[in-house]
Amino acid sequence: MAVLSSFIFLLLEIIIEVSASYSVSGLYRGVWYQPVEHHALLGQSFMNIPGISAVRCSVRCLSHHGCFSFNYDHINQVCQMNTASAEHVCHNLQGMPHFSYYDATAKPMTCQINVLGNVKCAPLKVCVGFEKLGLEDGSIPDESLSASSNYNGLRMSTPAGGRLNKLPPDDNTIGAWHAEVKDTNQWIQVDLGNPTYVIGVLTQGRYGNPYAPQWVTKYKVQFEPPSPACLLDMKDQLGQTQIFNGNTDEHSVVERRFFKPVLAVKIRIVPVEWKVSICLRFELLGCK
Repeated sequence: MAVLSSFIFLLLEIIIEVSASYSVSGLYRGVWYQPVEHHALLGQSFMNIPGISAVRCSVRCLSHHGCFSFNYDHINQVCQMNTASAEHVCHNLQGMPHFSYYDATAKPMTCQINVLGNVKCAPLKVCVGFEKLGLEDGSIPDESLSASSNYNGLRMSTPAGGRLNKLPPDDNTIGAWHAEVKDTNQWIQVDLGNPTYVIGVLTQGRYGNPYAPQWVTKYKVQFEPPSPACLLDMKDQLGQTQIFNGNTDEHSVVERRFFKPVLAVKIRIVPVEWKVSICLRFELLGCK
């Protein structure tokens, strides 16, 4: 029995190594790992294993009862196994260039191995293209949108006004999401409900104010992965927080793509520069 177990474990390592892609997918114990790029969980490592791949690191972590997550150093090829998950110590998840953080998330077993070592796998969903995720067409409901503040003067603003190409329903409503406060702590957020791959953002300025055109010129993007429940800054290829160039007028739609797709349950747009006031309409690009 011990020989059979060792054989199956070795087979799992081989299968995972061959099938690995952007995310590290484990079959052992029906668990998979989703990376948070350019981040590491600090102060929780109990074992460093040099000279192995991230895939084999995932197998080691899954087979160790004390491992709840791991960091992987891509430069030095070091696996750092952690005694905790960022789900419980979210503040310890810090930006670290050349690192990836992997958090174990329970998922249904997609592959089964019988006693003869034969593997039967259910087909996995593959994104063959990206599309608008539903802000413009309303398939994402109003209650999934929220904001740090909303202007409430002669005209009113709501997060729902921040949908791409949204026109004001009446003369009392602003044709965009309009923040009440003019500072870099303002944001508008979408709750996607289910984990969704997001690849980019479409932005637009405020509709219907020709005497004082308003739009966001620069912004950053934050996302919440399925686990941990932390808002993380979108990073560029160097692991730095990316600042995206926004609009130059109130009507044109500007598309910006992320360095890599992210698996997210929430996306937050944080304006950092604007013309006159913080006014924004937007849409997300991703895989439904």
